Amino acid sequence: MKMSVALLSALSLFACGDDSKTPATETSQKVGTLATDVSATDMDGKTVRLSSYLGKNVVLLNFWATWCDPCKAEMPHLRRLYDENKDKGFVLVGISMDGPETVQGVRDVVKSYNLAYPIWLDQDSSIASVYNPRKSPPLSVLIDKAGKVVKVHEGYNAGDEDVLRAEVEAALK
Repeated sequence: MKMSVALLSALSLFACGDDSKTPATETSQKVGTLATDVSATDMDGKTVRLSSYLGKNVVLLNFWATWCDPCKAEMPHLRRLYDENKDKGFVLVGISMDGPETVQGVRDVVKSYNLAYPIWLDQDSSIASVYNPRKSPPLSVLIDKAGKVVKVHEGYNAGDEDVLRAEVEAALK
């Protein structure tokens, strides 16, 4: 019992959001299913659709928030992953889960971490309701070239970037 409490406490350090006992991988879009098309507004106010990437690219949806420290710890690794693979058919979409009270900080975080990949704003949680219903950042959803969800990762721990890198490389083959 003590070990379970300690483990849950430790895990909570690496993900932000609610403390529901249902893992995101059980409630998110299921691995092996076709990715659901969603739309959002990008940082320039333009409407964007996931379907513009599906079926031709490997796509990584990364849910994050300005107030999430594990998200920020993951960002340099995601930036590097994107830079190394963007010319190979890889698209990384950062999905800010910030609501009206914190969305004004998104540009500062993007600039601070020098993020060059697309950033979508999910202020109404419409995308999160499909892919991250617990609204627990960071959460990453990897979608293969066929448009199928192949992996879902919740939280971030040092070293997770190596696993994600290998999964992206495998999906690109």
